[in-house]
Amino acid sequence: MPSKPVTKCLRDKLNERSLGICEICGIAPATNWHHRKNRSQGGGNELSNAMHLCGSGTTGCHGRVTENPAEAYHFGWSVRSGHVPAVVPCWIGWRWVFLRDDGTVEER
Repeated sequence: MPSKPVTKCLRDKLNERSLGICEICGIAPATNWHHRKNRSQGGGNELSNAMHLCGSGTTGCHGRVTENPAEAYHFGWSVRSGHVPAVVPCWIGWRWVFLRDDGTVEER
């Protein structure tokens, strides 16, 4: 089943959650949608599977996730194949949270 597209509404909700700031470093402007579980592994465009990060796949925090997979899995910034992003906690804003599809976060 194909993933739903990244609509303007989804982008707006992600930006609302992040306040336009990278969800890892909390400093730089967020410029990229990062899929916690790769689309090639069945990850979709749901907000529980999305993080708003600075940089690209090779720079900033987005590059950090790409270049440091063990760290990314440890902090929930990446989700392994076979796992459901909504139930994998994620370290953002200096705390552990669950990312929800409605754009909210729930404390772990």
